[in-house]
Amino acid sequence: MTDSYDPRQAARGDLRLLSCDLACVCGALTEVATVWRRVHECRPELPLRLPVQLADAARELAASAERLVEAGFGQPPDLAFSMAGQLAALRRDISEAAAMSGNAGGLQLGDAGLWSCIGAAMHRAGNRLLALIVRLARIEDWSLNGPGAEPPDQDRAWLLVQLG
Repeated sequence: MTDSYDPRQAARGDLRLLSCDLACVCGALTEVATVWRRVHECRPELPLRLPVQLADAARELAASAERLVEAGFGQPPDLAFSMAGQLAALRRDISEAAAMSGNAGGLQLGDAGLWSCIGAAMHRAGNRLLALIVRLARIEDWSLNGPGAEPPDQDRAWLLVQLG
């Protein structure tokens, strides 16, 4: 029996793992929302809808990843750039939300472990997303050198930085 490498199957496997990581993020954010609701009387400045909005953004990223895989190999990088921007924005917003949860006035919310779980899952999701993008999107030369070179847009610049 010989095993053969099927790149489509590998992309679908990567998508499943990415979806699991993002589902972990959504689940932990649901728990954060519960914690925030319970402490709202003591911490009324916490925006109760924020964890729910962040979970929605994670689900939207997962849906975009499905579209990326469905589009197949050699696709133009537009969706990849959009997803890079979505991921960067989600990471930033999660980081800001975690900072809101910090120890203020001696009150610890008890959600530090949840934010740690979210951070680890987002790190894994970012790595998996980059692997999918490299595997599926047609990567162009995005060099900033040479005649007529223009700075890339924000999403493209983020992807460049991540790819090194």
